[in-house]
Amino acid sequence: MEASVTRLVELLGDAKQYLVPLFQRPYSWERKEWQTLWDDIVELCETENLRPHFFGTIVTIPARSVPEGVAKFS
Repeated sequence: MEASVTRLVELLGDAKQYLVPLFQRPYSWERKEWQTLWDDIVELCETENLRPHFFGTIVTIPARSVPEGVAKFS
């Protein structure tokens, strides 16, 4: 596993699809959880001084490198 800095547009842009494995614990964000994230994104988009922002750890695995029968992300 290798950690790297990734721009939000690279993570959410293009025609990518992310799948959450069935064994992942159920969780649903309420407004208070997602509002903070959304406010951070809006603030970053409105500023002229682009700066890094830590959103937390996000682990993705390309579908082609995941064995059959294991959760897939693409």
